[in-house]
Amino acid sequence: MNDTGKKRLVFCFDGTWNRIDAPFPTNVVLTAESVLPQTRDGDVQVVYYDEGVGTGQWEKWTGGVFGAGLLKNLGDAYRALLFNHTPGDEIYIFGFSRGAFTARSFAGLVATVGILSRKDAAKANEAVALYKRRTDSPGYREEVARFRATYSEETTVSEADEAWRVANMADYTASSSPRLRVRYLGVWDTVGALGIPQSVARFGLTSGKYRFHDLNLSPFVEEARHAVALDERRVDFGPTLWENIDELNKVRGVAGDADDAPYQQRWFPGTHGGVGGGGDRRGLSDAALEWIWDGARHAGLELDLRRGSRVFELRPDHTEYVDNVTPSGRFSLGGFLMNLNQADRAGPNTLSNVAQSARRRWKDDAANLKDRSAYRPGSLRSAAPGLDALKSEELGLGADANSAPFNLHVVVAGDTLSKLALRFYGNAELWPEIYSANKYKVSDPNRIYVGQVLRVPTLKSAVQVSD
Repeated sequence: MNDTGKKRLVFCFDGTWNRIDAPFPTNVVLTAESVLPQTRDGDVQVVYYDEGVGTGQWEKWTGGVFGAGLLKNLGDAYRALLFNHTPGDEIYIFGFSRGAFTARSFAGLVATVGILSRKDAAKANEAVALYKRRTDSPGYREEVARFRATYSEETTVSEADEAWRVANMADYTASSSPRLRVRYLGVWDTVGALGIPQSVARFGLTSGKYRFHDLNLSPFVEEARHAVALDERRVDFGPTLWENIDELNKVRGVAGDADDAPYQQRWFPGTHGGVGGGGDRRGLSDAALEWIWDGARHAGLELDLRRGSRVFELRPDHTEYVDNVTPSGRFSLGGFLMNLNQADRAGPNTLSNVAQSARRRWKDDAANLKDRSAYRPGSLRSAAPGLDALKSEELGLGADANSAPFNLHVVVAGDTLSKLALRFYGNAELWPEIYSANKYKVSDPNRIYVGQVLRVPTLKSAVQVSD
């Protein structure tokens, strides 16, 4: 039992019009449902779930189209944070669609104003308003540094923040306030530079009221992953990408293409919902979900792995339709209008940013894909030469890893496939059995990483050892 009292605070922001009671849950709902209330070491994990904007009758249009409610959602989550956070706690943030926008902005809010002391909870609205006035001017930086030192004094947000307190507060003891960080940020398909339809932004209907949001990725976030949709063509749903992934990884001394790099942005097959979930077809969104979860586990979050859990029911399938919702045949005016303006997304420039499920779909025969069409989206134009050079057998094509019974194993430090084969089968030479069952997500048998969940197939010819 852990007696440190440390907690993990998990914030989950869902997309526009997505509800927790919807018949088909989004990846955000599945995440919220999968976080263990208490870890095996006794750490408490607390979940905050936000249904996102546009879930009420009137909000469905004011929030869904114009972005109303974003600021309220930020404020509500921030108040939950300040009443539950104790220095030393770890913060995890997840989001999909506009919820991904909110998640990234929430990280920016905390990085800007810190976390208020409970005795100063009345300043929460002022903190959000201060964030709303965010600029890069020296005057603003001085103002927020003084605000943090006065009302968020229990932690600092950066070396610059620490230096300001040493220089400007006579009674401040150097390093007396621990450094605040977001431990992990995992988002699916952040859309719109303002978190609202681009056509609305173009016509100026929002009066720039959401331009203050800080969506940048910085060292304030220790690890982050962004799953981006290759097959979303609606211009109003253009992705908001992280542009500084390579620089951040370089500072950490890690290659950007490493499977366990702290900062990653990968492109997955599927439309917007095909990556973020919320439909009856889950094959593609399950792959993007599992990848985000692997990153969260690498960052220390513990999920429920019991049989019957959400994790255990994942069935990634690269052959699934790119659209995650079976067409109803009913006319939708909103859907019609949103589909009027379409174009391919720019897509990834290099193969390293293409997810394993997209690589498998590219190389698989059209007859094996459910839409019976060779997978050649315009968004993969730049990465096409690298995709063409891949070998089908190395991607595990032709074998259905989802059909065989399996156990789940979370990779820990020192694990290799050979060691796992020895542990589970009593024979290290059987490691290819484990590799074959995981080719849908593992590109190199020598590159598995801590936190990754692997399927260990049950072999009739080997004595299975329980994990």
